[in-house]
Amino acid sequence: MEDLNYLLKREQEELLRARNAHNPAARRAHQRLAQGYAARIRRHPHPYRSRRADGSTPFNPFPFNVEGGAA
Repeated sequence: MEDLNYLLKREQEELLRARNAHNPAARRAHQRLAQGYAARIRRHPHPYRSRRADGSTPFNPFPFNVEGGAA
């Protein structure tokens, strides 16, 4: 089983790297890596971002829609 904290940390690091990337190719690469970590988090046996009945999640890395969407 993967360490959920590790996955969460790596996803956040890649999101920060994407935000601070100096060119579009690097930005896309970091976004893809972050998306990969997000997918692994969703598949983790201890769901951290499971959808509630109202469609929200216990944790949203974009609470103010800064990145244009939710995890």
